[in-house]
Amino acid sequence: MATRFSCKFLFYALLFLLSCSSLQNTITKVKAFPLHTNGRWIVDEEEEGKRVKLACLSWITHGLAVVAEGLSKQPLGSITERIRPMGFNCVRFTWPLELAINESLASFTVKQSFHNLGLFDDVKGIQAHNPLILDLTLIEAFQAVVKSLANNDVMVILDNHCSKPSMCCSETDQNGFFGDKYFDPELWIKGLTKMATMFNGFTNVVAMSLRNELRGPRSNLKDWYR
Repeated sequence: MATRFSCKFLFYALLFLLSCSSLQNTITKVKAFPLHTNGRWIVDEEEEGKRVKLACLSWITHGLAVVAEGLSKQPLGSITERIRPMGFNCVRFTWPLELAINESLASFTVKQSFHNLGLFDDVKGIQAHNPLILDLTLIEAFQAVVKSLANNDVMVILDNHCSKPSMCCSETDQNGFFGDKYFDPELWIKGLTKMATMFNGFTNVVAMSLRNELRGPRSNLKDWYR
């Protein structure tokens, strides 16, 4: 069994590396923002509308700390500068709705957020690797990551992953569909509007994912069409 597992792991690892190599051959820098659609293609603002292929990875910021994961392990610039050499040109950057609509939460500093969760080792890690991030508010830290991605020619899709900061997803988390306890459509639209306005001047923010995985027992075709 161990041998079969090792072979399977090596196969998928090789497949991943080959995929990255293939992506590197197709990804070019976008010369003209904003992006738009032309038929089924995403194109840039050049006169001919050159096609843009998005190759995105996910970066989680919707967890309980509401801070981009990994900042306690590596400097922010070191993380963002590795993305394009790996064969990606885009990050699906997740965020919880409360980051946009709950000013009390958004104004917590990174240090306060981790302290409130008792994650003191992470505070030490951020102090070591990203000391300038530690005293930023959560929304400022979110913006700092987007700016660092811009500095490394990485596009961003803002992904509203959930309402309350949490690890997604469950069929019973009351966070997945219209009428759920934590999914108020008016607050959702308010949050989307605020984030779109906030990042209007960031040319590398090219799109917004409106909601992750609509789901749950309330999900039905009747409400979909409404």
